Amino acid sequence: MSWADLVKVLSGVFLAIALMVGGCFFAAQYVIAQFTAPPPRPTFPNDNATAKPKAQPKPSVTPVATQASPQPSVSPKPSPKPSETVGFRARITLSQGLNLRESPSRDAARIGGVASNARITVLEESPDREWQRVRLEGGREGWVKAGYTERVNQ
Repeated sequence: MSWADLVKVLSGVFLAIALMVGGCFFAAQYVIAQFTAPPPRPTFPNDNATAKPKAQPKPSVTPVATQASPQPSVSPKPSPKPSETVGFRARITLSQGLNLRESPSRDAARIGGVASNARITVLEESPDREWQRVRLEGGREGWVKAGYTERVNQ
């Protein structure tokens, strides 16, 4: 066996090892990328995929030089008590309870929770009828997802 043949054999072995290591590296990168990708967002039967909040155009405001007039102070009117409300009494039907949110949106801040079978007063519904503004027995108010309440007799 000559030196040229030995060099050919060794270079072939090293080339084969380099190809195997490179292939394993890229295969491992692919597998890791598949496991670290976030899962798709779940959808539920009561989700309304077509109702997206629409951005309303901002009205153009032109500055007007006027003399400042004193604004009358308006004191905030407390919301009516459950006996004075126009809404209706209901209970929560979802066994896990519901999140109480500060506005009618899934992205709104969570301000509390409502337990299953809790008695509430439904004050109003959102225009798309997907959310309900409720008052808890303790007086706290917020928004819950509609469809998980059941009207009860007084």
